[in-house]
Order: sequence, then structure tokens, then C-alpha cells
Amino acid sequence: MIKFPLIELLDKRSLIIHFSWMNIKLRFKGSYLGLIWAGLEPLLMFLILFVVFSSIREIPQENFGIYLITGVLFYHLFSRGTSTGLVSLKVNSSILKSFKIKKELFPVIATATTCILLFVELGVLFGLMPIFEFTPGWNIVFLPVLLILFLLLVLGINYILSVLYVYVKDVQPFWTIFVYALLFVSPIFWYTSEVEGILLNIQKINPFGQLVEMAHKIIVFNENPTITEWFSTTIIVFGILFIGFIMFKKLEGKIVERL
Repeated sequence: MIKFPLIELLDKRSLIIHFSWMNIKLRFKGSYLGLIWAGLEPLLMFLILFVVFSSIREIPQENFGIYLITGVLFYHLFSRGTSTGLVSLKVNSSILKSFKIKKELFPVIATATTCILLFVELGVLFGLMPIFEFTPGWNIVFLPVLLILFLLLVLGINYILSVLYVYVKDVQPFWTIFVYALLFVSPIFWYTSEVEGILLNIQKINPFGQLVEMAHKIIVFNENPTITEWFSTTIIVFGILFIGFIMFKKLEGKIVERL
């Protein structure tokens, strides 16, 4: 019987946690700062963007620093999480060829790795709040729900990318360009109230951008996203997760021989 990925997550949680920590150790192996880089990378990216956009804005937006770091953290996690998920089957090809193990676990492991690093990056966000003299409102209690939706989106995309990459290697450079484009078409350093036309139209069909905008409302503006926003985003995220898992199961039969 085929089990949905969330059921597998519960059944194999010890294995997933073990491989996730192993991924983190391998990623930062040989570096002097180790896991600190998980927070330092988005922080440096934030500092560059903050200096640039604070300088060119004629009228600085209130709490722009917190607005920007929120978007940067979500972007950095999405970029790193999906790039790791994309190669999750390829880098574990020796395990897949040597042991009888469920293939769909590896995109889950890549996503679980992102979940662990998420806590490090959240430390950066909350660490910057006193520096910018910012105090979050009560709506911050909705942040964990939003983060769960974010991780489910990453998982769904990882199912799609990981299995497609086994069959078509061109997926990797295409996805790199696509994720780079997301930096500019998502409300990370610009506000939805400031744009119109194509950017606003893209935002309406951009689930990542919608999650970032909801995060801004919860963290920066102390607003609760509307019921419509919660409902539509949840439907899109679970739709991508479902499509990704079904696609993975349809194509997994020849994964080992193509690795």
C-alpha cells in the first residue's frame, strides 16, 4: 500500500533525523565556522541588500530592515532547500543501489534538513529585532503554521525536482535560474502596495511570494492574513505536494537504473 509522505515522516522519523544531521555535517565539513554559516550566509545577503535599498529609497519604509530580513530568510531557505532536494536522489545513489530503501524518503530528508537549518536562521531574525528596536505583535503565534506550509511547499517541489533530475539533467541549471528570478519577482525588497502590472500578476500565482507576503503581515505589520489568503495558499501548497508525490511514484520505477 502506498503511504502519503506525511505518514512516512512519522514512520521513519529516526532515520530521517539521522540522515538530516549527516547532510548538515557534510555541508559544513572542513569549515572553521561550521553551522554558524547557516545563519551567516543570509545575514550577509541581508546586509548587502539593506545598504543598497536603504540608500536608493527616497522615503525609507518603517521597519524596512525586519521586512527585508524576513524575505531574505524565506528566500535563502527556499533556495537551499530545493537545491538540496533536487540532487537528493543523485547524491544518495550508492545507498539506493545497495539497500532496499524507500526512494521517496530522500526528498523528505532534504526538506527535514531545511527544517533544522530554519531554526538557525530564525535566530538571526529574532536576533536582529532588538538592533532595529522592533517588537513583534501577538500575531507572531501564527508563524509556526506558516512555516509548516512553507516546508510542505519545499517538500512538494523536492519530489518533483528530484525525480525529474534523474531523467533530465537540464533541470538543475533551469531551476538555478528560476530561483534567482524569484528573488526579484517576489516581495522580498519591494512592497506589493508599490507595484502594479506584471509584478503584481506574477505575485498572484506565486505560492512562494504569497507565503513571504503572509510572513510580512504576521511578523512586520502585526496583521493576520485573511481567511481567503490562508485557504488559497493552503490549497496551492497541498496541491503541489500531492502532484509532486504522485509524479514521484509514477517515475520512481527506473530511478536506480538511471542513476
